[in-house]
Amino acid sequence: MRVADKGSLLGMDRFGLDVLLPFEQRVDTVAELVRRGYTDRVVLAHDASCFIDWFDAEAKVQAVPKWNFRHISEDVLPALRERGVTEADIDMMLVANPRRYFE
Repeated sequence: MRVADKGSLLGMDRFGLDVLLPFEQRVDTVAELVRRGYTDRVVLAHDASCFIDWFDAEAKVQAVPKWNFRHISEDVLPALRERGVTEADIDMMLVANPRRYFE
């Protein structure tokens, strides 16, 4: 939060790489940041387009089955909504904050 307090965006990425941080903890962290008023400092990402050659394609599916382009819309957003994150919050994290950064 100190980083966000100084004006930086917090890239809440790696969604789908549950081997690094379990899904529930990652979603709980974002929901807590929203609850604490940091929605304007959070962006969501999955890094699913990154090239990875740690293991073959089938092993990747077995190890990280949710590391794909649909994970945020199909799994993350519903989980955030269940935790009280609003559509306005989601729009800010997915649209307004990245737009502000790139403008």
